[in-house]
Amino acid sequence: MRYPLFAIGAAALALSLSTAVHAQGADDRAGAYVFGGVGAATTQWEAKRSMVPVGQKRSEDKSSTSYVLGGGYRFNRYFALEGSYHDLLGDVSRRSIGSFDTKSLQLSALGIVPIGERFELFGKLSVGRSRNEFTPVKGAAPGLSKASENVNIAALGVGANYHFNDHFALRLDIDGLTKASNGFRRKAGADEIKTGEATLSLAYRF
Repeated sequence: MRYPLFAIGAAALALSLSTAVHAQGADDRAGAYVFGGVGAATTQWEAKRSMVPVGQKRSEDKSSTSYVLGGGYRFNRYFALEGSYHDLLGDVSRRSIGSFDTKSLQLSALGIVPIGERFELFGKLSVGRSRNEFTPVKGAAPGLSKASENVNIAALGVGANYHFNDHFALRLDIDGLTKASNGFRRKAGADEIKTGEATLSLAYRF
């Protein structure tokens, strides 16, 4: 699987790290960090009317456990740049239609607002590449077919950090919805497939 946007972003991040490493410690909490956690991903799945049996809703919100791994560099109290990998721990499925899976690599810019000594809020803008897969159930309605795609994504998110000390922090991320492409949705018999995520992570600053 290839992720050209992420590769470009990772190269930019590496360049930023190499030029900024001498300034580490100049600002409170500046420096490199890693994080990892688990959460809940929600997929908003609106099936085409012709694909839904009588008595079944067209639009359903389907939930799945997810996880995230990432790392980045915080330049000062107010700005950070990071990369992350997001994945579902299993498919989300719809009765009589099929199952959907998504995973992504993302590059994010964070704007941070400190509140007191330990707590802070942040907003983030993310771009990246997502891998979406759909598998129809056996005996599915005509028009449904197995589908996969690698698609560019862009999303907004918000979150918060609580710093236990100079190295460890608890982190909450709420990531905005990302869409599957028109061609993918057509094969999956859907008018809309969008996924968002809320994750609780532990972060470590070097």
